[in-house]
Amino acid sequence: MILGVAVEKAVTWREKEELFTNVWHYDASVDTSAESVADAVVGSERALFGANVTFKNVKVWGPADGTPLQSQMLVQKTLTGPGTATSGEIMAKEMAAVIAWDTGRLNTRGGRIYLRKYLHLGRGPSTDPEAAKGNTAMTAAEQTRLRDFGNSMKNLVGVAGANICDKKGRKLPLNTGATVLPHLHTRQFRR
Repeated sequence: MILGVAVEKAVTWREKEELFTNVWHYDASVDTSAESVADAVVGSERALFGANVTFKNVKVWGPADGTPLQSQMLVQKTLTGPGTATSGEIMAKEMAAVIAWDTGRLNTRGGRIYLRKYLHLGRGPSTDPEAAKGNTAMTAAEQTRLRDFGNSMKNLVGVAGANICDKKGRKLPLNTGATVLPHLHTRQFRR
């Protein structure tokens, strides 16, 4: 079954609470519980996000690749507390680190198709103020921290049989590691 996992978070921006959500999809085996997937995703994200990001709720539904009538909400939890990352520069709110996985597919022009996740970390991996603004590249060590997170999310650590896929349930090729774009990117919140 393909499970959709949405983790809603908030930052204070311009004296208002700005909500944003990261959505993950997992091809979960029959014996994998939606609750364990939710807990693993939230735990991994909480360790990566800065203390200026507050976790609000997590929702898991499935089958995410079925019709709206087939899909049902499996888990809904209210979350409290901030992310736990304390090192690195505080980032501009709309700056995002980009983690990508090669899907092994090509578009109609022959270019590779990537599964990308944009992460508004709140506190970047970099201690360089210019890198936290996206002006310079993150160091190799900083990119490694994000790559390790991406690899742990690909085959969800602590949850056997939960492998990342796109929202249609297409799996990544075997031995596909996460890549990290070296610069932070501006990605506006949806309003």
